[in-house]
Amino acid sequence: MLDLSRKLTDTLVLGDDVYPMNISFNKVLKAMELINDDEIDELFKPYLAIQIFTDVDFTETLTPEQATVIFKMIFEEHIRIISAKDSEPVLDLAGNPIKSKIRSRSQSEDGERLFSLKYDAEYIYSSFMQAYGIDLIDAQNSLHWKKFNALLNGLPSDTKFVEVLKIRSYKPHRDDSKKYKESMKQLQKEYALPKDFDY
Repeated sequence: MLDLSRKLTDTLVLGDDVYPMNISFNKVLKAMELINDDEIDELFKPYLAIQIFTDVDFTETLTPEQATVIFKMIFEEHIRIISAKDSEPVLDLAGNPIKSKIRSRSQSEDGERLFSLKYDAEYIYSSFMQAYGIDLIDAQNSLHWKKFNALLNGLPSDTKFVEVLKIRSYKPHRDDSKKYKESMKQLQKEYALPKDFDY
């Protein structure tokens, strides 16, 4: 969660050594891709993931168990993906729950994921350009993961990404015409995610 009262300073402290980390959105996506890559030996994944964020090779200084613990700590403290099932709602100043357009639509009623950061990359890219004038390719290594998520959650309803989420989450209503239902069914096929996707 983004905390506006604090600067986004990400460091890894190991004993007396402090390593600055770059937790930009593209590095997080690269780490997710790495973790889900079946061709990379499980033993090396935590080392490679830590190196993505620190640019430091820890293979000689950390045991595999230590590397795994450190990567999990980095993920929990600096990255943690917020899911629709998270128990604590975000509250406004009056203490009322805030419903995020993206977070509330991240899963369908039957628990299916409605978007993929990998497969919906074009929709996300075009939506950021439309809504914020941000070129996500140019913003690589500089746009922090938490800022990226805040902007993703705040995308307006007229952006392509949010439109695709509406299509995927559509459930037929009694008042909908047969033509509209057929049209939405066709669009759901067109915008369907692959059956097995990682992130």
